[in-house]
This record gives sequence, structure tokens and C-alpha cells, in this order.
Amino acid sequence: MKKLLIIAAALLISAGTVDAKWWIFGKSKAEVGLKYLHINGVSADETGPKIKLFREMLGADGLVKISGRASGGQIGSVRLTLDDKATWTEVKLAANGTFEQSFKPEAGRTYALLIEVTDTAGKMNKPEETRKELTLSEENVQARVREALDALFQAYNAEDLRKFMAGVGENFAADKGILERAVKRDFDALSAINLRYTLNNVAAGAQGRVFASITFNRMVMVNKSGQTSTDSGSTEFVFDSKEGKLSLFSMKQPLMFGLSDAENVAIGQVLGGGEGLVIGPTGELGGDYTNDSFTDADGVASYDFDMGTEDQSPAGIGCGNISSGHVVFNLSGPSIYPASGALVQEIPGKNISSVTLADVQAITGTCPNDNNSGKTYGIKSGGANYAMEVVSITGAGPYSVSIKFRKF
Repeated sequence: MKKLLIIAAALLISAGTVDAKWWIFGKSKAEVGLKYLHINGVSADETGPKIKLFREMLGADGLVKISGRASGGQIGSVRLTLDDKATWTEVKLAANGTFEQSFKPEAGRTYALLIEVTDTAGKMNKPEETRKELTLSEENVQARVREALDALFQAYNAEDLRKFMAGVGENFAADKGILERAVKRDFDALSAINLRYTLNNVAAGAQGRVFASITFNRMVMVNKSGQTSTDSGSTEFVFDSKEGKLSLFSMKQPLMFGLSDAENVAIGQVLGGGEGLVIGPTGELGGDYTNDSFTDADGVASYDFDMGTEDQSPAGIGCGNISSGHVVFNLSGPSIYPASGALVQEIPGKNISSVTLADVQAITGTCPNDNNSGKTYGIKSGGANYAMEVVSITGAGPYSVSIKFRKF
């Protein structure tokens, strides 16, 4: 009898394993939840509990895309409901916790969205904390958003502070006075400003606010150096809506305006967008970067950006075969190689001040890279992104190397 009970218990456990192969018994200390959630490309972290979507901003297929990333330990499953828990749908989950699900909304109907995340130890998030009520509107809001964005972009391109500030709301989240002073310093530091944008999506949230996501292209000339800098990427704006008129309420990084005081002007950062261009206190372009120099006797050295140190006797030979650091200098070449697990590629026409995260993310990696003074490189390693400018290489054994680098 005892043997039969043991066999029966084993069969029950085996059957349970078939239904949930991801299940691993144990305890999880990590909090389970959502790292981020996007509704049709618009971040849902500021929209409030109710989101109004606009039919004119849906694609040709008329679908609304829900995407996000679960966090906390090893995620086993993600489910969502659109009818306030009446029915649930298990969504396809990537190894890094990202997920995506689409549905076709109907006008006049309210969709109660909740998301349930469960890790492999059985620990769950609190779905009620993810609750969003989604509705579809036939209202034409795109024209109003374009009008507001056009006015801001045109005034900024023309360096017209008065007209620019006319498009900023009195309740600007980061303080209207701070933004005005920052934009004025932008105009002192830059000239030949050329900003262009494409409107990607629009949604409405709490307190009548309208959320807009855009992609942009930017070209500016830095007065201090006379150099031209270009960048591109995506970012988000929030507008207040009063009496049918939209006024700027907040911006995320990468910033379009107020680059001279990005830390105090921006409210958050677009996922994967980086900080973009920023203007330093003396009018130079670029975020914080590190200057360093080192000497090497035999002409081969690797460099670690996180530690800020060089290895003058790295082990291994050739592209991607040296285990220390992020990049390898062959100073007699001169050339630059990626260290093990890294990608390195020159980013032409950029320096450490003007290179952006988007520039680095776009590299595919080459080996070897010519290494000459004044060249700038993007480096990707272990999920981190770096940029490095070679300032100078002198000598012929020993060699002296001077670099600037930054981590995004």
C-alpha cells in the first residue's frame, strides 16, 4: 500500500510538470512586477489609470500593441486580461522577460487591462497595480498635437525664445522658469539649429493630458568649437489640454529643448533612448566623459572602461581573443581590436561630445579598426554601451596614448 501511494504521488508530480514545464519549486526573494509597460509605443507609467487611444493613430491593421518587460527573478509566465479578469490570455515571453500582445479594439467599449506576472517559484505580482482602462476614440487629436509640436520646433529652430515659451504650459512639470533659462543658454551655445520630427503615436491619460511619441533628426553647430553635430532617436512629450489648446507639460530624455540643464528639465528617460545631446556649463556639447592616458612598451595593451585601467600584457592574440578589458590597442599598427565578447567600430564624423547612444547601438562591429588620433569608436560589451575618442598616440616603444571615453 505504501509503495502504491509513493507511485501515485510521483505520477501527480509528473503530470503537474507536463502542464507547467517552466515550474521550479523553491523560494524567490526578488519582487515580481513590470519593469516597463507600453501601450502602442507610449509609456504607460505616467498616463494614470485611464488611457484614451485614437483610431487615427492606429496602424492599417487597426491593432493596439501592448508590450512590456517582466522583472524579478526568473519569470515563468505572463498573462493579461482585457475584460477585468473574466478571461486571461497567456502571452509569449522572451528569455529576458519581454512580451508583446495585440488586440483590435472597438469604439465605445472599455477594456480593463491587467497583467499577471509569475516567476518560476510561483511568486506573483499584484495585477491590480497594473490596471489600465483603455478606450478607443474617433476624435481627431493628431492635428492638435502636430500644431503644438510644429510651433515648438519652429520657434526653437529660429532661436525665438518668446515664441517658444508661448507653447509651454504654466504648470510645466520641471518648472517653467528653469526651462526658459535652459533654452536661452541653448541659444547662446548653438546656432544653425535644425530639428525635424515624425509623430509616431498619441494617447490621452489622466487630467486630460495628451502623450506623444516621436522620432527625430537633429543638426546643430556648436559655437564654442565651430563643429557640426547630428543625432537621431525617439523621445516623448506630454501636453496639457485646456480650452482646446495643447501646451507643453513635460519632456523625457533624449531632450529636444533645454539641453543646457537636462538634469532639471527632463522628467525620466525614454527606454533605450539614452540622454542624447546635452550642453555643458561652458557651452561644450556632450555629457560627462573621462580623460585618461597611459604608456605601453611593447605596443599591445587592452583597456577596461569600467575600471579605467589598462593591461599592458593582455593574454591572447587577435580579434575577440583577448580576455581582459573592452578594447585592445595594437599601437604599432596602429589598430584597435575588440576584446572577448565585445564589438568595436569607428563612428565617422563624431567626437566624444557629439556621439550618441543611438550611434553606438547601430554598430555591427569590425576587426581590426584603423586607429588614428581624432577617431571615435563605439563599443558594445556585455549589454553595456561605450564611446571612445582617441586623442593622441605618440612614440614608438614606449608609446603614449591619450583617450576620452564615456559609458551610456
